[in-house]
Amino acid sequence: MSEPSTSTHDADEISVYRCPRTGDRLRFQGGALSNDDGTIVYRVTDGIPNFLIHQIPEPEDTQQKLERVNELARSGPWTDAVQEVYGEWGYVFPDGRDKWLELLSIDQDDTVLEIGSGMGQFSSLLSKQCDRFYALEVVPEQAEFGAERCRQEGCRNTAFAAGGDDCLLPFRDETFDWVVLNLVLEWCAMRKAPDGDIAAGQRQMLSEIRRVLKPGGQVYLMTKNRFALRLLLGKQDEHCYGMRWGNALPRWLMRLLLKRRGHEVPRGVLHSHNALERMVREAGFEQVESFWATPEMRYPTHCVSNRASAIRSARKQPGFVQGEYRSTRMLMRWIPARWVRHFTPGLQMIASKRG
Repeated sequence: MSEPSTSTHDADEISVYRCPRTGDRLRFQGGALSNDDGTIVYRVTDGIPNFLIHQIPEPEDTQQKLERVNELARSGPWTDAVQEVYGEWGYVFPDGRDKWLELLSIDQDDTVLEIGSGMGQFSSLLSKQCDRFYALEVVPEQAEFGAERCRQEGCRNTAFAAGGDDCLLPFRDETFDWVVLNLVLEWCAMRKAPDGDIAAGQRQMLSEIRRVLKPGGQVYLMTKNRFALRLLLGKQDEHCYGMRWGNALPRWLMRLLLKRRGHEVPRGVLHSHNALERMVREAGFEQVESFWATPEMRYPTHCVSNRASAIRSARKQPGFVQGEYRSTRMLMRWIPARWVRHFTPGLQMIASKRG
């Protein structure tokens, strides 16, 4: 396995990449990735291979901001670039959002893949825990920013790529010790055809994750909960274009109401705790352990095992907050510990590939 780099690759270097659609192994040749006979070629721009099949640009305003922030980051600190383009955009910084990293038992000689790395919020933190770090992002400009951000933070063991929009991973079998999927599964398959089966794309992504993990390798998965209290109380669902209740509705009713609003499919499909665990196990994982990220999954202060005894113990801690809204905090404290997993804002799981 080659050593990753944020910007350069050796000529004729055998890589961890493979064609996500044919399975052909790829090597770096002449500034591109290609198979042995040169019939499959993927361009590499600024050290970032592009495997995207659905070349869908971001909305114009978003695209312009991404291009500008990358331009500024190349000539100055990435933090200054973010401040100038986005202002006080706390979401791009890991502070207050990285509690979940404590759940990952990554070793210094591990190889880690982060799917949906965004603007690199957690990439440098993950790369500092392992030997080799790879990131896959569906927005090329975000992958570019993440790579530059890691370079400026002195992370020389990282490699970024653009891809995964078809829920296929451009990596060889049994490459990684850990795969991280943090608030990404709900968005999987959204860049496929608008009438595509989103849940099928999610299952395909989980199957692909199993394929690229080494035997005994682990996946960390965080996604939103279909039956989160806030949705059951009628809050808006961003994955249903702001429709109240959204994914918490029966599937047939959700689709009917979305169609009346001019939408064929939701922007993402959420699952209940039990349904998600079943998907994970059906994909070939075992030893599935789930956690409660509280007060909510974007800015967790605690990641508590969903075992009833752990929840009871956590509830006794001073200042332990059990929800993101006043209404959910009030209701959650009355939910029996053994039922909490079904109503949390997010679903947080770690599972192992069967050896």
